[in-house]
Amino acid sequence: MMDFEEFRKRVLEEFLDYMPERYYDCKLVEHKVNKVNEELTGIIITPKEKKGSFIAPTFYLERMYDQYLEEGNFERTMANQAKYLEESIKSVPSIPDLSNLSRYKDKVIFQLISKDMNEALIDKCPHRDFEDLSVIYRAITHVDGHGLSGFLITNEVASSAGWDEPELFECAKKNTPHMLPFMVERIEQTLMRLISRNSGNDKNINEEFPGFNMVPNNERVYIVTNSIGYFGADALLYPDVIKRAADIIGTDCYVLPSSIHDLIILSSEFYNGQNKLLDLVRETNLTQVAPKERLSDSIYYYSRENNQIKRISSCEVVA
Repeated sequence: MMDFEEFRKRVLEEFLDYMPERYYDCKLVEHKVNKVNEELTGIIITPKEKKGSFIAPTFYLERMYDQYLEEGNFERTMANQAKYLEESIKSVPSIPDLSNLSRYKDKVIFQLISKDMNEALIDKCPHRDFEDLSVIYRAITHVDGHGLSGFLITNEVASSAGWDEPELFECAKKNTPHMLPFMVERIEQTLMRLISRNSGNDKNINEEFPGFNMVPNNERVYIVTNSIGYFGADALLYPDVIKRAADIIGTDCYVLPSSIHDLIILSSEFYNGQNKLLDLVRETNLTQVAPKERLSDSIYYYSRENNQIKRISSCEVVA
């Protein structure tokens, strides 16, 4: 097996051989890309001599290398990537008209990311801090049952549009729950959706989880996400969403960041081992959550009395 550097050199030398003939007069351009929680080596295909318009998605060497390690076959990895790239080019959505950014003002949403893991990305974007996290902004151009597409609002984009950070915050505060409506449901209901999706059949929740309706309120575990399963952890910026679960549970609550896409809500009285919860979040992040989807190793405390959320990073007493 090749190491990453050997793999990188061979990709740069050979990848275009796997692409259709019309790409033979092109070259590969390598550049670093700051993504959420990671810096990747991006590769784009460009003409050797720039003539007219040319559309090609960026692909990432690190993700290709992971596929290579899994498959153990360089040629198959290259062929699969070339096929995927061709299909992506054919299905590329219409490119946003960035010459008229004002049209995207009602499409701006929040994205919460880890402050410590994204310093380079955060520096390039309008942002504000929230506990150990940072709020950045995206403009969403398309949403459907399969996901969403859009673009990151960088300092350059914001400057071109004449947007400052407070204005972006107010826009996103209004747009986020409208474009990505939050959902609060019991964890059993979340699991049922996954079971039904994988099996192709609707299942009876009481058969899958006997005693579902008999669980005392303060022992119930709730999930906060949104209707398409993206950026559901933005609910940390909306205490009233957390309040929906807390009012049913009947106590103050711990909020565990399962990923950038969802949160777990637990009673602070029934699930009262803060250190155990912190260990659970850290272990889950390390073993179960893809690096690009990790939010924080902290947990958060929701107070019903003042409708506020506070970070807990170590074993401390929350009054």
